[in-house]
Amino acid sequence: MISLGVKIPAADGSSLATDVLLPDSSPRGLIVIRTPYGRGWHLAEGLEWRSRGIAFICQDVRGRHDSTGSWEPYVHEREDAAALAEWLQDQPWTPECVIASGASYAAGTAWAFTAETNGADRAFRARGVVSKVPTIGSDRVKRDPSGILLLAEHLAWWGEHGDSSSSREGFIPALMRSDSSLLEHLPVQSMIEEVGLTSDSPGWLTPILRARKREAFGGDDLVSADELSELDVAGLHIGGWDDAMIRETLRHFASVWRGPQSLIVGPWAHDLRPGRVGETSFGRLQVEWMESIFSARPVTINRVFDRGAGAWSTEPYVTGANRIRLEPDRKDAAHSFLYEASGDRNNCVVWTFDIKHDSVLSGTPSVELKVHSPEGEADWIVELSIVDSAGVTRSIARGAGVSLCSGTLTIDLDPVLHTVRAGDVLTLRIAGSDFPRLARNLGDGDRYRGTRSTALHQSFSGSLTLPILGGTAGG
Repeated sequence: MISLGVKIPAADGSSLATDVLLPDSSPRGLIVIRTPYGRGWHLAEGLEWRSRGIAFICQDVRGRHDSTGSWEPYVHEREDAAALAEWLQDQPWTPECVIASGASYAAGTAWAFTAETNGADRAFRARGVVSKVPTIGSDRVKRDPSGILLLAEHLAWWGEHGDSSSSREGFIPALMRSDSSLLEHLPVQSMIEEVGLTSDSPGWLTPILRARKREAFGGDDLVSADELSELDVAGLHIGGWDDAMIRETLRHFASVWRGPQSLIVGPWAHDLRPGRVGETSFGRLQVEWMESIFSARPVTINRVFDRGAGAWSTEPYVTGANRIRLEPDRKDAAHSFLYEASGDRNNCVVWTFDIKHDSVLSGTPSVELKVHSPEGEADWIVELSIVDSAGVTRSIARGAGVSLCSGTLTIDLDPVLHTVRAGDVLTLRIAGSDFPRLARNLGDGDRYRGTRSTALHQSFSGSLTLPILGGTAGG
């Protein structure tokens, strides 16, 4: 039986449009997806699972596409997940084994559904979660861990998907081709008006207010860290080294430990393209993993791509036990720069470290800086790159921190798995801005409502710490 556009009531009376695809016989399992991007995109996937004897449900989240109600990202997903679970509880065909699945925003709703389902007394439970490039809350996708607004991401996403039940695909890239200065608009808080939307919409304004008030990062998660750690569920975590959400993919992998956890990380960005690299296809592995959950014989998959080696590792991803601390040559390294938000140049300092032994970087590099900026609040942007023997430079990790006048900062960079070779050179770039990825520090204490900028004199000393699986990285 196939039923398209089934109306499932939410707690506030909204109607959640849902496609239900059932096999001809009693389903041996159920897949649940809740998405803001249009449930129709998943019909072909649903038909394939239906042919395998698996029930398939895909639902538009509240306020999107055919679902009624107000579209407020991440606000209603827990209660609407509970409403879907209640509806499933009343269906005679609902099997005991359910897998919640999704990518990006839909991965967040998958975790919300799992938390609501497994936290109640029901005849079924989510036994597995497929979590691809997850965004589990507004903070995690709209703010850097330093707390700074992810400016380009926020404008691009809300400009295409905000204040509407449907999306304006390609609108922001096309607009930016005609107006390259769009992201330079001040104040940041009203920037969205430049694309024809209102600046007082909660979906646009709330992430900015949370950043301006320095709210605790991750405080608006759909599922808290404590809740994740309590979930007894198998997980398949899929991410990419070039995805801004790689920290989230690995955080979930480490946090949900009560059930068997599998991990696939490839040389991918947020769109996970191409899905196949060499002999490894995450699509094929995903189907294999899901079938193992439905058959109650869960497998554990480990596939993590080492870009330095150009090969997949099948070993469990772990942080290197050896922490190697590297300091710049103080005779050569400059330790100060002038930062101007309105300037054409972004001055920086670059440290270099020669690699004398083959080593594997695995885990989270960190930078410790003793900083000073007499004008007040300052941003510290660090980027780790590798220059190989052929002279090719590859950026492998970045991080950011914010200081008030003087103090010591520890900045965690993105996690890595990367083999470095003797003769390679590590470079660490330290700057005062990562615009337009991050909102600029205007030097006036309010980067989101300010319209003028002040130059900042930034000075520092510090070190780089690398997680090593074996050997010594530098000299």
